[in-house]
Amino acid sequence: MQKQTKRSKSHMRFLHSMSFTTRMLVLILILLIITTITFMLITQYEVERTIRHTINASIKDMRQLISLYVDNQYRSLVFHKENVLNLYKQKLKDLTDIALANVQYFHQLAKKNILSEEDAREFALRSIEQFRYGNNDYFFVYDKDNVAIAHPDPEIRGSNMTEYQDLKSNYPLKLIRETILEKGKGYNSFWYMRLEEEKPIEKLTYSTYYEPWEWIIGTGFYIDDLEKEYKESLDEMLSEFRKTFSKIRIGTNGYFFIFNKNHIVLVHPTMDGMDFTEVDVPGMGMEHWYSLERASKNPDVPHTYYWDKPGHIGNFVFKKIAYVDYFEPLNWYIVSTYYEDELNEPVKNIFRKELFTALAAILISGILTYFLVKKFTRPVKVLTAHARNLIRNNFVSDDDKDLIGLSKRSNDELSNLAVTFIKMEERLQKYIHDLKETTAAKEKIQSELRIAHKIQMGMLPSANPDFASNKNLSLKALLEPAREVGGDLYDYFFLNDDHLCFLIGDVSDKGVPAALFMARSKSLIRSTAMLLNKDKHTFYSSSEILNQVNAELCMENTHCMFLTIIIGIINIKNGNVTLSNAGHNPPFLVREKTWRILNFEPRMPIGVRPHTNYTDHAISLKNKDCIFLYTDGVTEAINEAGEFFSEKILEKTLRKTESVRPDTIINHVMKEVRMFVGKIPQADDITMICLQYNPDKRKD
Repeated sequence: MQKQTKRSKSHMRFLHSMSFTTRMLVLILILLIITTITFMLITQYEVERTIRHTINASIKDMRQLISLYVDNQYRSLVFHKENVLNLYKQKLKDLTDIALANVQYFHQLAKKNILSEEDAREFALRSIEQFRYGNNDYFFVYDKDNVAIAHPDPEIRGSNMTEYQDLKSNYPLKLIRETILEKGKGYNSFWYMRLEEEKPIEKLTYSTYYEPWEWIIGTGFYIDDLEKEYKESLDEMLSEFRKTFSKIRIGTNGYFFIFNKNHIVLVHPTMDGMDFTEVDVPGMGMEHWYSLERASKNPDVPHTYYWDKPGHIGNFVFKKIAYVDYFEPLNWYIVSTYYEDELNEPVKNIFRKELFTALAAILISGILTYFLVKKFTRPVKVLTAHARNLIRNNFVSDDDKDLIGLSKRSNDELSNLAVTFIKMEERLQKYIHDLKETTAAKEKIQSELRIAHKIQMGMLPSANPDFASNKNLSLKALLEPAREVGGDLYDYFFLNDDHLCFLIGDVSDKGVPAALFMARSKSLIRSTAMLLNKDKHTFYSSSEILNQVNAELCMENTHCMFLTIIIGIINIKNGNVTLSNAGHNPPFLVREKTWRILNFEPRMPIGVRPHTNYTDHAISLKNKDCIFLYTDGVTEAINEAGEFFSEKILEKTLRKTESVRPDTIINHVMKEVRMFVGKIPQADDITMICLQYNPDKRKD
């Protein structure tokens, strides 16, 4: 224990005895060695990963090319088969047409009385029976009773074939006659014995109908001819695959091979024709073919197994990676496989070269570092001290002499860094000064906007006025601006003891300009209405008020602002109302819990055209009737899906209102709007006013 303590103390004394430059050099060399080793390990990992990724991508491309190649060859084969089948079909049709022409020839002889009808038929049948073509193929003729009147088989000739069945339990004559009745001619397929053979073979037939003698004339050929040709073409395709695959290598010894559903190896560098079930791989735990078939269910997931390789035959210790693709049309498994150790060899070569290069770089770097550390130590100290001084003094330096001297010393990076420090200090000081001024100005604007909001809201009458009982009215209003100040307005006031003027409007803009225009418009409307109706003997309607206000607002309206508005005047004794609409949303009327839109033609908004003539629209309110007015902030509220609240939804909302009291209506609509928009910020001012005529409320 004492020896370890002495050793640690001696190490500490040794470190303290070293100069700063030496310690710096040792530290840099240690960091350089650690960085180099880390870099080499990361590089090795990245190179290995990149090589694997590149090879896997290359294999994927090759797999796709092989699959496309196999698919293309298969399609060519199928096309050839279909083309040959079509040629055979055309041949059947042409041959049948020849037989039909022969029958027509004898029929013409009978018509010309050269032969009797009976002799002409007999000659035609005998000539058809003697026709042969291809591989002992023949013609047949059936009369209207399905009797075989011409057939090379004496057992069939003269027999009624109506109930005859082929080896697949089909009724050939019934099916042929159905085709004749439907199309007049056509193809059918049955299972027959070839002449002079005992094995049943599928036969494709073509039949046509000769109406003068009511004969069915036809012929056919056996499909096995086509299948033989198809198998020969398939064998040729496999031979071509063997030539192609023998030229493809993955890495040094990787390759492609194919085996089928019956586990027969079709294409392989060394195992062509072998039964895969006889291949035993030690340590697999399952048959090799079964593991490959199971891997085909996830073709992009690598399958791992151990195999031998050239030079190590029978030594199944080399790890192989395989991808298995299943080609369903032919029930083929296409396997691409390569040896894993062949992928790591390039990585090992790169690592050895990196190690040699790194050792040389460390040696050279150590020598250069020793000379450079001294040169950079002093400027770094100057910069560090200056940076600490800036922090202590809130980015205000009291002494820049050393920094200025360093900036003029040379044109290297440290000198440029010193210049950058000086400029950064100047910009920081300016930024802090500007930030303080901007913050103060912003706080002042926000304070003024809050005051403007209070002033604007104070200009509006009470949202829930308490009218005297003899006023026969209930009224509820609401205004929620989208910003601190807005352009919506509502108002109501008595013109005299019997008439209440009420209105709602929306300025064409938002923010402070709209608020100022709104304040001017509201004051002008109220003053104009009161001035026009100060004479108790003369009463001016709502349209006359709008006419004068519009003319006034159009004067010197340099900013082209305008106001949509509905203004109404109600006689509280008899419930008669006159309404004038200047480009505003149509109001709603509720009567006996039934809501409807008051669709009268709106005029131009006020402030647009000075000589617009507004019109009055009269309605008569009954007990508990309500008029509901609103701005487009309600109907144009947008939800997260970009949909508008709309007049249609507003009408549905009003219909679902449980009570016709104005406060209940306003609160219900506002609640539905908020639920509709969800978390979307309010984009426009929302204003509503609801007035109920209730002359019998004292009885309630």
